[in-house]
Amino acid sequence: MTDSAPTPLLLTIRWLAAHAGFPATRLPEKAELLLLIATAAANEDLAVKNPQNARIPFNSNYSAQIRNYTAQRRRTHIKCDNSAKT
Repeated sequence: MTDSAPTPLLLTIRWLAAHAGFPATRLPEKAELLLLIATAAANEDLAVKNPQNARIPFNSNYSAQIRNYTAQRRRTHIKCDNSAKT
């Protein structure tokens, strides 16, 4: 069974083969290192966004939800008067 989406490492190797002539020729050492670091970061992002691996489900509009929740709480505290003693 093959994956429908190529992995970041496979994409990087394909790019190197197409644009840098890999494996016959290689990029400078620092350029290869930066490319591999970027590939590792992309691989980590892919693992975090995968629902089976994430502890907290990935939510793309989380910031908007938090802003909305905070605004609603502010409105609630303006309307309520908790200073009355019972």
